[in-house]
Amino acid sequence: MKKIPYGLANFESIKEDNQYYFVDKTKYIEKIENLGSKFLFFLRPRRFGKSLFLSILEHYYDINRKEQFDSLFGDTYIGKNPTKHRNSLPILKLNFSGIETTEKSIDKIQKSFTLNIFNSIKNFFTTYAKIYTFKQETIERVLKQPTATEILNTFISEMKGINFSYYLMIDEYDNFANNILIHHGDNIYKELTHSV
Repeated sequence: MKKIPYGLANFESIKEDNQYYFVDKTKYIEKIENLGSKFLFFLRPRRFGKSLFLSILEHYYDINRKEQFDSLFGDTYIGKNPTKHRNSLPILKLNFSGIETTEKSIDKIQKSFTLNIFNSIKNFFTTYAKIYTFKQETIERVLKQPTATEILNTFISEMKGINFSYYLMIDEYDNFANNILIHHGDNIYKELTHSV
């Protein structure tokens, strides 16, 4: 008997394991593309599959996963009806679930957040180095910035400057923001999330 993939959010492991039920929602990839929107927000309650769907999008669009397309999507709607953008972009994925939010010190929370952004962007440069040539000075300019905001803004600016397209995915922002509210209150939440 197959299991329900409750709490699992890695599309590849669910498909390869073959122990889990998989409800094919890949037809929504086509619908999302047809919207023509630059920004998408998935607003659903916890445990409603947002992270898993984001993982599906990551595997579908990631240029590094071209070779996996048939094995992952062959038996799905989108596998039989692929869009022109399949496996065409590098993916910058930010996952805020691991950020320490219970610290008393705001500085420590900010450092944890900055480290998360730093590691995600550093991983992006490393992951796609075989396909794209990023100038060392570009990488250093981005990663030497002191705060998460400055790292991300510099990255965006540098990529825009070379007309470089990528797919930015942000997961677990709600978890991070809610934990800040729970542990530190509204004032700290605003200070951490609304500062420039």
